[in-house]
Amino acid sequence: MINQPAFIPAARRQAAARADSVRAAYRGLRAIGWTEGEAGNLAAHLAGLDVTRVGWRIREVEALLFIRSLVSTGRLDP
Repeated sequence: MINQPAFIPAARRQAAARADSVRAAYRGLRAIGWTEGEAGNLAAHLAGLDVTRVGWRIREVEALLFIRSLVSTGRLDP
C-alpha cells in the first residue's frame, strides 16, 4: 500500500505558510538587532494587523493568525 499525502485545504496551507513567513521575518529582524517590540510590530504589520505602542509579541501575532485561519476555513464562526 502506497501512502497518499493527506489532503490539506488551500486555506489551511496558506495560513500555515503565512505563519511561517511571519515567524521567519520576526527571527530575521531579531537576529539583526531589532527589539522584540519592533520586530513584533513589523511581523504584525506583515500579517495585516495594526502596530501598537509597546509592540506585539510573536505568540500574539501567531495566535491571531491561527484564529483567522479557523474562521476562514469555517471551523469557527465569527
